[in-house]
Amino acid sequence: MANTSRMNRLEELGRVDAEKARTRKGKRNLKDEKKRIVRELKRGGGLAKRGMGQAMKKGGHVKSMGKATRGGGVAKR
Repeated sequence: MANTSRMNRLEELGRVDAEKARTRKGKRNLKDEKKRIVRELKRGGGLAKRGMGQAMKKGGHVKSMGKATRGGGVAKR
């Protein structure tokens, strides 16, 4: 069975929990990273970055050229 995005987030959360920060800045970074992962899990565990939906999905639509010409339509995202 393939990993789901939620499983990947939970695995990442476990890794962050297990990691030990050695400096104050490191602690802050781990805290921020943990917050980010928890927020993504609450949101549904979907795409991490905003506005990446169309780029992550495969394909797009073919721009119409009006009159059909062979090979003239260009795949447009």
